[in-house]
Amino acid sequence: MLRWVAIILLGTVLGSSLIPVSAAPPLASPVPEWATKFLGAWYYSFNRGDASGVAALFSENARLGETVGRAEIQKTLAAEFEKTQRRCEGDFDGFKVLGDLAVGWGHESCVAGKAARTKEHWLLVFEMVAPGQWLLTRETYKATD
Repeated sequence: MLRWVAIILLGTVLGSSLIPVSAAPPLASPVPEWATKFLGAWYYSFNRGDASGVAALFSENARLGETVGRAEIQKTLAAEFEKTQRRCEGDFDGFKVLGDLAVGWGHESCVAGKAARTKEHWLLVFEMVAPGQWLLTRETYKATD
C-alpha cells in the first residue's frame, strides 16, 4: 500500500512539472489604459520640447531625479530643451496599482541631435489626486548601454 502512495505522489509531482510555461501567470500586472495614455502625453510633450506640458504631469511636490517641485522641474526641463532637443520613445515593462498609488517601470531610447543615441530604464511613481486623475510624484532613470 505504501508503495502505491509513493507512486501516486511521484506521478503527481512529475505531472505538475509538465505544465507548459505559457500557462504560468504573467509576472507583472497589465498596464492600465490611463497609464498608457499618460505615457503618450509624456512623450508628446517631451518630444515637442514643451516643458510646461511635461511639468503639468507632475504633482506639486514631485521629484524628477534630484529636482524637487513642479516649478523647478519645469525650469530644469526648459533649460535642457534649449540645449538639446531629443526625440524619445519608450514603453512600460511592468506596472502595479496599490490603492491610490501606482508604480510603473520601463525603458526608452532617444536620439539627440543628428547621431547621439541614448537608452534608459525608468521608474515612475503615481498618486491618484482625484478619482481617475493620476499625477507623477517620483521619476527616476538610469542610462543603459
